[in-house]
Amino acid sequence: MTTRRWVVLGSLTVLLAVMLVPTGKSWYDQRQRLAGLHEQVSAQEANVEDLRRERALWETDEYVEAQARKRLKFVMPGERSYTVIDPEADAPEVDPETGAVTAPSTQPWYEQVSSSVSAADDPTSPQ
Repeated sequence: MTTRRWVVLGSLTVLLAVMLVPTGKSWYDQRQRLAGLHEQVSAQEANVEDLRRERALWETDEYVEAQARKRLKFVMPGERSYTVIDPEADAPEVDPETGAVTAPSTQPWYEQVSSSVSAADDPTSPQ
């Protein structure tokens, strides 16, 4: 084989590679996207099944009654509801003369509100 044939053969190989590489990359990207969409569809189908189960539960009177008791603290007529306060929690100091809760800080009320809002917005703050 002559040098000229090697150059022509090499040029054709490079031309073929230049034409096929973008097509191959496009095919690969589409396969990746399709796999991602299949995963998303399966996750959504699982979510739909969970929602159907929950809807079936909400159609029963017993579940609705249990949720009303648990979430809204509803009771049937004649029943009594008790709320248990955490016994390990620190009780606030109460002024024996007025019965008012004494504030542990000397901040003005607007700074207490601001710090309370900031603490509520911070998910890492201890509660």
